[in-house]
Amino acid sequence: MSNLQLATLLPTQVIVRGENHIVSYHVHQVGGNNFNWSGYTPVAKLVVGSVSVTGTSAVVSQGGGTATATFTAAQTATLPANSWGTLILYADPSANSENLHIANVYVRTSFEAIP
Repeated sequence: MSNLQLATLLPTQVIVRGENHIVSYHVHQVGGNNFNWSGYTPVAKLVVGSVSVTGTSAVVSQGGGTATATFTAAQTATLPANSWGTLILYADPSANSENLHIANVYVRTSFEAIP
């Protein structure tokens, strides 16, 4: 299976430190068919500077190719202020295969933080 792609590109994500951040996304196989999540787990990682956090991901529609990723307030609070980074989305297989890259999405953290 080749790499995957977002059905609709995600805009730059602005993350307020100390606030929950949720991302919903729809994945297609190259060629336009919905990705079937059977045998795969969605994974989302935020990398900003030297900080990397992995969100809690869930499949919304297995055959429809949709998933969500949630980053908790405690996780976003660890990110450096007023910085650029990347949200990395991929499908992690349950066995005998390599991860399937979906997308890298730009993120920006706010200067402000929710205490």
